[in-house]
Amino acid sequence: MGSRSDSEEQFTMDTNYTPPSTLDFASQATLDALAALEGSSDPRGEGGVTSDAIGAKTQASKRKVMSLDDETDDSDVEITPPPQTNMPHRKSRFGTATGKPMLQSTIDGGIGSSSQACRKKKPVPVKSVIRGGRRKPLTQSQKGKAKATTPQKKKKVEEIPDFDDSLEEEELDEEEELNEEEIKMDNRQRSDVWPDFTVVHKQNGTMKAQCKHCRNEYAWHSHSHGTSGLRRHRFRCKVYQRKNRNQQKINFKGKLHSGKYDHTVFRQMVAKTIVQHDLPYSYVEYEKVRETWTYLNPDVQTICRNTARSDVYRLYESERDALRRDLATLPGRVSLTSDLWTSIKREGYMCVTAHYIDRNWKLNSKIITFCALAPPHTGMNVAMQLLESMKEWGIEKKIFSVTLDNATSNDSMQDIVKSQLMLTDDLVCGGEFFHVRCAAHILNLIVQDGLKVIKGALHKVRESVKYVLSSTSREVLFGKAVVAANVKETRGLILDVSTRWNSTYYMLQIAVNYRKAFEKFESFDKRCFTIAPTAEEWTRASNICNFLGPFAVITKMMSGTNYPTSNLYFYQVWMIHNWLRNNEESDDEVVRFMVAPMKEKFDKYWDDVSGLFAMAAVFDPRFKLSIVDHCLGKLDMRTKDVKVKNLRERLSILFESYDKKSKANSPSTEPRETVPPKTCEPVSTEMFENYTDFFAFRKVSGVGSGKTPLEAYLDEPPLEVSSFKSLNILDFWKDNAHRYGDLAGMACDLLSIPITTVASESSFSIGSRVLNKYRSRLLPKNVQALICTRNWIRGYESYQNEEEVFGEEDKPPSVESAVGDGGEVAKV
Repeated sequence: MGSRSDSEEQFTMDTNYTPPSTLDFASQATLDALAALEGSSDPRGEGGVTSDAIGAKTQASKRKVMSLDDETDDSDVEITPPPQTNMPHRKSRFGTATGKPMLQSTIDGGIGSSSQACRKKKPVPVKSVIRGGRRKPLTQSQKGKAKATTPQKKKKVEEIPDFDDSLEEEELDEEEELNEEEIKMDNRQRSDVWPDFTVVHKQNGTMKAQCKHCRNEYAWHSHSHGTSGLRRHRFRCKVYQRKNRNQQKINFKGKLHSGKYDHTVFRQMVAKTIVQHDLPYSYVEYEKVRETWTYLNPDVQTICRNTARSDVYRLYESERDALRRDLATLPGRVSLTSDLWTSIKREGYMCVTAHYIDRNWKLNSKIITFCALAPPHTGMNVAMQLLESMKEWGIEKKIFSVTLDNATSNDSMQDIVKSQLMLTDDLVCGGEFFHVRCAAHILNLIVQDGLKVIKGALHKVRESVKYVLSSTSREVLFGKAVVAANVKETRGLILDVSTRWNSTYYMLQIAVNYRKAFEKFESFDKRCFTIAPTAEEWTRASNICNFLGPFAVITKMMSGTNYPTSNLYFYQVWMIHNWLRNNEESDDEVVRFMVAPMKEKFDKYWDDVSGLFAMAAVFDPRFKLSIVDHCLGKLDMRTKDVKVKNLRERLSILFESYDKKSKANSPSTEPRETVPPKTCEPVSTEMFENYTDFFAFRKVSGVGSGKTPLEAYLDEPPLEVSSFKSLNILDFWKDNAHRYGDLAGMACDLLSIPITTVASESSFSIGSRVLNKYRSRLLPKNVQALICTRNWIRGYESYQNEEEVFGEEDKPPSVESAVGDGGEVAKV
């Protein structure tokens, strides 16, 4: 081939090519002079001038030349660019961080960021030219290397090396260092507990969080463990508290307490305050409440109503999980009560209460469900909701009985629930003791039927009381009548609630005591008071009060929220039955008319519950079978022996079912606490050396008798009542559980059966305070959280005390409020 053209020679690449010098003539001449001066200088000095002086002069000259070079304008510098072609610029994406097109001239060292840096005589980072993108910040180690390798004597422009493998490795090392720093930034410990804890790496590769104060270790990992447990430990750590004595204050009792504000504890206390006192969620936003908090501690952080609602629900979930764990490990069975309620918004709610004896032998009543129930409230819908509640709490295999009122839908509901539980054989004795009717509702219906006979006299008494209480002036006038009649009654008049017969009884009882005062009042106000009862009607009302007295006593005992164990029900219900039989031949004709319909209804109820209540009464060690023998003999001596024998057979069948269930108990259930038998102090073994034959005989005779624990308990004589009047039945069975075994568990389940649904109904009175006309927009789940959490924290005792307080506030003024000291009438 021929020789190449000139244009082809321009593209020939010479590997040994070096660019020409780009200094101007003045700078080049200065550098030549300095080189000649260095070459002619003597290291040992000449002409009396030392080498140190010459070196200093030389360095000063160099600095002067370098400063002149830096101050020189770029226009004085002649830059020889590399050969350029007339070919169009090609776009490339190589080395760009953003992926935008980059001109080929930038890569080739042409017109770009690197070429501008070269014209300014500044060191150009290698990667910024090769990658063509934004500069990366240098690490501390890279900065130190740069300072160490930079020459101090000469300012030299860094040459751009070729792109080879060594640069790739250096770039990768730098990226790895940056990634490690990013990981360290992500793993920073931001929680406020870490000043008191340190992470310890164990030999097995695990990490522990160690307290710096007491050196206790807790499981911790940055991805699988939080710091809540560490915060709880710091709150309880005694060493931490001793070290922070300077942050503690002395209260009014002279005791030290922590002066440090803990926002978590503060929010928990606010949530409990809202639950315990039926406060609205907006309580936390009250202006004066916040001012009080700030005054007590300036560091307090106020919260809003949404946060308060979330804290209350979180408290509900925590208490619910704790109760669920207790029920899961419960060794015995659970009895339920259920009832329905309609709120002020006309929404239906269903309440389910669990009654059981825990592992500490304490009788408990816990609301497990207070949920909205959509209409219609048929037996099927109520049964499905009850089954769902059982499944949610995991007690569907532990149900013993369900106590319901006398509504028709409850009969079909209990049939459905019973059939579903029987499919898996979860009920004892085939569900014979499953359905229990509410005794309070039965007594209310019975007495209401009897009061219809005297509705004429009852109406006049009620209207007379209403007339006196209708205005203050009449109360003052009635006070004068009380003084004139010399009545010593201190209780004020009350008006009854027509649907609750016991309130009618108390109204009649007080009104009868004010009989003479009403007669005086009639003479004071003859023109308006025209509904006064006659003498005959007052006598009839007095007889009715005496007749209803035993009903009021048993109703008060059964209607208390702190109800007793069921061993007391049998005798009280028998007293009502016996009282009706004795009054069948009363001298008062009206009473005889009342007894007839009442006894007819009560006989049906007695046939249903007498057997179950008699079984519970047997487990009172002071009575056993003797109380049943006595009561049944009073009713009918001819059938007494048959009924007692039937009772023993039913107890034996029930005990056999418990004996079988105990052998197949779940391993998750925990036994109740037992008291070990008391052992005497060790005595000399010589005392019983001659008793060997007797011990062998007693052992053989005990085995040969073949008595079950139930038979052994019934055959033992009952305890003396005079010596054990205040005996706690549950404590007795706790102390003797080691003797009777499964019989103690059977006794607990029978003694925990509720006779009424008052426990569920009492929650409705609290629900009316939670859901009132000012708080009618609460969601059903928040209503359940408020009512259930309050019950779990405080129990039913708080309800009873508050109802008494509210009752005192709602009572009408007593006679003493209208009559002053010394019988003087107070001025109004």
